[in-house]
Amino acid sequence: MNYSDIRKKFVELSGRYDLVDSVWNDNGADFFLNAGQMLLDDMITAPKSTARYLEKVTAGSYLVKTAGIKSVHEVWVTKHSDLSRYQLTKATLSELRSEYGEEISVIQQGDPVYYAPVALRPYPDTLSGTSPTVLDFADLVLSDSHYTYNGILLLPPCSEAMTVAIVGAFYSPALSASFNGSTWTQTKSWWTEVHPLAVLYAGLYTLETFYRNTEGANDWLKALQLRLTGIDFNTAEQEASEINQMEG
Repeated sequence: MNYSDIRKKFVELSGRYDLVDSVWNDNGADFFLNAGQMLLDDMITAPKSTARYLEKVTAGSYLVKTAGIKSVHEVWVTKHSDLSRYQLTKATLSELRSEYGEEISVIQQGDPVYYAPVALRPYPDTLSGTSPTVLDFADLVLSDSHYTYNGILLLPPCSEAMTVAIVGAFYSPALSASFNGSTWTQTKSWWTEVHPLAVLYAGLYTLETFYRNTEGANDWLKALQLRLTGIDFNTAEQEASEINQMEG
């Protein structure tokens, strides 16, 4: 279902025609619908919750950061020299501190063996960087851009160009739609394409919470939970089926 149609139905059901303009462009509706979609991403693990983020890194690289990731499940690297591919072992920063105690710039480069989720927020938040660069301050991102990023630390640092694949749970892309002339330009997500009613319910629930309308919010939440129960059941059934096939 096109996102513009979801937005239109949201406005019609809520009666909040002030949240769009005269041609149904956004005038506040997207705030509630995007907040609703983020709620969906946090409520259940859907079939498209898992995604793969790829980044090409150069020799000497030891940090990969990305926006929108909720949790890291696996990390793989592919060496450009021979296209060999292997999975990294997850470690904690404490374990890596014990294994690699020196400044990162003097650690001998090689094929990365370990990865560790790393906190990219400095304190105070305006801290721009550190010198020397040690594991506790893994090349902190500058300014305030760290707020939307999470990342992983790779050790030892790469000795050659590689492609790093982070497999994990990611948030859905932001929803938007604009009408210009005679054409809609709009984004989509798994939720809008497969379960548009869930987006609608979640957006209407979010709107009611801003009204502080407990009864209305509870009604939309019940409708939302009922729809999510079926999606969650299907996901669990698929995962159980895959496990049985492997064991059998």
